[in-house]
Amino acid sequence: MRQFSSFIETLQTIKSNSTMMAIFVLSMSLSQVTRAEEKLPFLTFSPPSYVTSIQTSSSNFVGVDEADMSFVVFVGEINNVDSNGVHPVQFSLPSADYFGVDYDPTLTSLNGRNVSNADWEYSSVGGNHTFTYKGNGGIFPGNTYSFVGVNATFVRPQREEVTLQVDLDPSAGGQVSSPRLSDEDTLYY
Repeated sequence: MRQFSSFIETLQTIKSNSTMMAIFVLSMSLSQVTRAEEKLPFLTFSPPSYVTSIQTSSSNFVGVDEADMSFVVFVGEINNVDSNGVHPVQFSLPSADYFGVDYDPTLTSLNGRNVSNADWEYSSVGGNHTFTYKGNGGIFPGNTYSFVGVNATFVRPQREEVTLQVDLDPSAGGQVSSPRLSDEDTLYY
């Protein structure tokens, strides 16, 4: 796990503005209640919020029938709140005939980036390649991020381009909303 740097300040500001607006609206509706914070302790609840990104090593396979490829998936928490331990932090990639994953849980570096594959568990179920955070007892610490490295094999599909998309579980870690639940890259054949 690594601490976030200043690049998330904009996301935090956006999230803070919407949170402040929600608190203001809730405060207005409870203005007649005395000591609302004692009667309604949920007012201080702040859920985690996760973002993701995918970075491919190459996306141009024009004229190639089959190719090895690698990519790194970024997952980060931006509210400085740990995951709840009930809903795992999880992301998935669609499974298809043109896309095969070779996941190495011992991988520590890929495409010049340090990765934390030992903190993630891989499974392929229901048409998805699913990655579940298991590091730190399954609790994804707030204000941290993790990179997952994936080696893959792509086989030319019938069409000229394919979208490779990563999707975070909408309830990951107990989050209520996220400014970026998915990211994608287009592969050209």
